[in-house]
Amino acid sequence: MSEISQQLPVSGINWKQNLVVIWLSQFLVMVGFGSCMPFIHLLLRENLHIDNESFGGVYASIYYASMVSLCIATAVWGILADRFGRKLMLLRASYAAALFYPLLALAPNFWVLATIHFVCSFFSGTVNLAQTLLIATTPSEKHGFALGLLSTATSSGNMLGYLLGGVIVRYYGYTTAFFTCGAIYLASALLVQFFAKDDFSVKLVKKRREKSQYKFKEVATPAVLWLLGLFLCFGGANRLVQPYMALLVEKIHGFERVAFFTGIVSVISSVGGFLAGLCVGWLCDRIAPRKLLLPILIAGAAFTGAMALSRNVEMLILTRFLAAFAVSGIQPVLLLMLTKITRSELRGTYFGWSGSVNTAGGIVCSFLGGSVVWLSGVRGVYIASALILALMIPLMLPAVIAMKKEYTVAPDSTAKDLKNQE
Repeated sequence: MSEISQQLPVSGINWKQNLVVIWLSQFLVMVGFGSCMPFIHLLLRENLHIDNESFGGVYASIYYASMVSLCIATAVWGILADRFGRKLMLLRASYAAALFYPLLALAPNFWVLATIHFVCSFFSGTVNLAQTLLIATTPSEKHGFALGLLSTATSSGNMLGYLLGGVIVRYYGYTTAFFTCGAIYLASALLVQFFAKDDFSVKLVKKRREKSQYKFKEVATPAVLWLLGLFLCFGGANRLVQPYMALLVEKIHGFERVAFFTGIVSVISSVGGFLAGLCVGWLCDRIAPRKLLLPILIAGAAFTGAMALSRNVEMLILTRFLAAFAVSGIQPVLLLMLTKITRSELRGTYFGWSGSVNTAGGIVCSFLGGSVVWLSGVRGVYIASALILALMIPLMLPAVIAMKKEYTVAPDSTAKDLKNQE
């Protein structure tokens, strides 16, 4: 195959160039997100005067439960992406986030803040849309590399965002941090609008839908449903601990410079996630993704549980790095497993479903997290997260069995690809 044919797929889009643009846009998104959201507990305490640890956990759970709007919207926007274009939906989400995130800092009370976040969650949410656009414009044999590399945008963007947020919060306050988030989201939207490419054709899609109407049971196959179950568990395990990092740092180190040390621990986490994305992306194009999932889950459960046992910041930093290295590889692997058994023209729908159930797991565990903090303290949420990751191990078996049966109908797989997967 010539260099030109490798670089330019049938669509005529330079997939490498598109990968760079989408990576940069999501890097900026995560810089913006990381510059304010890790400090939401501190915002609740400093601006809204919610300072009791147990009640703070309950209030945070109610706040994150507002993400039910994101759960519903992700599936809706995924379906619309298949009908009206992946780039268009990504732009809508980016511009919406740029508008609504700064408004969070202006909320006069908790309920107004929760309402703003509910609306923001419904209209924002860029990750699944960026993944859909990327997969649609990347050759199938490079899907593992593309998804793995895109996941490093999340990790590296968070890393810079946490550092930036820690500095801004310390010297300029929480309001400035949230307005900085909005400005960065705006920059990401402009980058996508002017430089990202999409070969989507509304007319062509309409003709295809007129010729072939998919029944629900043809789309929601057993393998897809089992994978969605794994996404649900992963979303719960991942989001269960996300709101409580600042509280864990405070529990271990004390109140002094808690924002600074939260940023440091989060940066170390991002380094682990960045390295995981590179390793998993490289491996997934060479080894069947389902063979990577088991060791990743074992390591993720072990090191997440170890975080709960940390007695000082140094131990927390080490265990957080190892846990992030393992857990950050789960989503790219699951997404790649999903692409192996699904139709390319419905990729937005499938990725939307995965994002919705992932968020649903997070919503359930928002309530669970508040209860765990109330009963056993902040360390308990990390033990609970480890148990959920361990639960995913036996759930792998029926998913893998169903996938093997459905590999033969995967539209994007060639006989050579399938042979290499084994």
